[in-house]
Amino acid sequence: MISNPTEDKISPWAVIFDVDGTMVDNIDYHEGAWIELGRRRNLPIDHKFYIEKIHSRNNDDTVRKHFVPMVGLEKALTLSEQKERIYRETYRPVIKEIPGLGNLLASLAELDIPCAVASNSPTDNVNMILEELGIKKFFKVILDYTQISKGKPDPEILLTAAEKLSIAPARCIVVEDSISGFRAAQRAKTPYIAITAGAHQDELEHATDAKAVHKDFTSVTAAKLLSYLDNHKPA
Repeated sequence: MISNPTEDKISPWAVIFDVDGTMVDNIDYHEGAWIELGRRRNLPIDHKFYIEKIHSRNNDDTVRKHFVPMVGLEKALTLSEQKERIYRETYRPVIKEIPGLGNLLASLAELDIPCAVASNSPTDNVNMILEELGIKKFFKVILDYTQISKGKPDPEILLTAAEKLSIAPARCIVVEDSISGFRAAQRAKTPYIAITAGAHQDELEHATDAKAVHKDFTSVTAAKLLSYLDNHKPA
């Protein structure tokens, strides 16, 4: 079989996906779970508190910083799992993908392009999304906040994903929706794109150096993702 010379010149590359707000439009369910937790535990969690102090941040960091002074360490450390149980109970029955996600993953798999998950969410939440959507099989690496020491916006989870994929960070396209994800990609020196369907609009203003912004995955192809790497011309 005669190989394609153009394809031979393309060095290995990979795609690293966020989960919440990127694969699924579940942000309102996370906010609703925190607010319901606040109602049950008499904590001052409303929309403003959620956006300013909780959204897209690591749960452990959140409860230690904001709730330990209110309820003490022992009680605060139980709040995260209580919130996640509320979230899973309310979101599981209505899970659906951001349009085009499954088709994109299938096309990447056909081309043998390795993919990873890198999420600030806990293991049970990540598994729920991947399993309910039937897409877990497409990922060679699945990382959540329990497997790292610092969550996004720290770049650790992206750098770890690239290492486990055996692909240089600069050859990994990151798919994100939030400020913390954009900043993690910037710090990891990985090119990234923004998906807007499940994102907060004000956060998208921070995706100033994104290679592209897409509403959903219906307009994203493997060829386009490859074109976003610095040494390739845009498709």
